[in-house]
Amino acid sequence: MLKIQTLSSGSAGNITYVGNTTTGILVDVGLPLSLTLKLMAQANIDPHSITGLVITHEHSDHIKGVADFVTQFNVPIYCHQRFVQILRRSLKLPPHHFIATESNFIINDINVNCFTVPHDSLFCLGYTFQCGDATVGIATDIGQMTDIILNNLAACQIVVLESNHDIQKLMANPKYPDWLKRRILGNRGHLSNLECGRTIAKLYQANVSQVILAHLSEKNNTPTLAYQTVKQYLLTQGIVEGKDIFIDVALQSQIGNYYCLE
Repeated sequence: MLKIQTLSSGSAGNITYVGNTTTGILVDVGLPLSLTLKLMAQANIDPHSITGLVITHEHSDHIKGVADFVTQFNVPIYCHQRFVQILRRSLKLPPHHFIATESNFIINDINVNCFTVPHDSLFCLGYTFQCGDATVGIATDIGQMTDIILNNLAACQIVVLESNHDIQKLMANPKYPDWLKRRILGNRGHLSNLECGRTIAKLYQANVSQVILAHLSEKNNTPTLAYQTVKQYLLTQGIVEGKDIFIDVALQSQIGNYYCLE
């Protein structure tokens, strides 16, 4: 059995829960501890049940509350050995909080696999989690879709996937300077709604059944716009949302729908 639920998703902070009756994992803790605990309580997740943290990358919207959480609850951070020093410097935590891993490792009874994601950070990882026949995946902060990402997500039944911005809305935003627009649109920036739709069409061919749109920009996107863009693109490919594949949208500082795979 495997459960997955977004607790917060967006440019202001990201947290996702993956677990079962014996193991609890948080992917990123990008909100202050007080808000993190409030969201966990709303989702009926006991912070003492968390057995490990995994981090996608060192940007503040993914690590803001990590140090306080691991210090208060004495939870280890599982981190690929190539990135332990980078993460230690970012979090300013002593080494005993970290468990260095390879690309594949185990947290209790959940098999974890990490893979590289192109983003303008010192490191950025996506993850898949497998227990028995159930597999879920998380990939956000994606500058461009790659075969590595697709091949890893193709093994999942449920995928949390970035749908960061609407290109036209971003380009028309007068508060975003040209350099920032180029960064977001670049191959180490963020995945647009349209590119997310294109990716989902490929994941559908691999039998992914549920996708949760994630990491939406509050300035250059809306949940409705992300959903409708993806839905309309899928229709052009003969894929009907709600019949062939299901699309959900994760929100900022609001717990998402709860999914359980047996």
